[in-house]
Amino acid sequence: MRSGLARMVGGALAAILLLTAAVAAATLWSDRRDRVRHESDMATGGLEARAIPIMIANGCSGCHTIPGVPGAQGQVGPRLDSSLADRVFIAGMLANNPENLIRWIRAAREINPHTAMPSTGITEQQARDIAAYLYALK
Repeated sequence: MRSGLARMVGGALAAILLLTAAVAAATLWSDRRDRVRHESDMATGGLEARAIPIMIANGCSGCHTIPGVPGAQGQVGPRLDSSLADRVFIAGMLANNPENLIRWIRAAREINPHTAMPSTGITEQQARDIAAYLYALK
């Protein structure tokens, strides 16, 4: 009888420990995600939370695969994923920094007339929001 009770208590303690570890891991992941979003927003002057509707409205998903953007499975342009933050160049020619990414998003053909990327003509703030979202993917 005691060994059955001991197993039940041991199993309950193991379950509690496992649940506690899962909650702690989820909290750490959430805190990291919030920190990355804040850093991206600060670096770009944008708000990543506003970017998805802007990207959908401007057809970014037609050419790019972008995590978190519904329907963004395009195969024309590069994948815009967590690797963007680690790339040395944007479009193979601009140093990867927030200001260059914002310029590229707004007026790619002014920078490189031969690119397949259109000059979007979106506002600077919209480009900042998109840049914040893309850098927050890391």
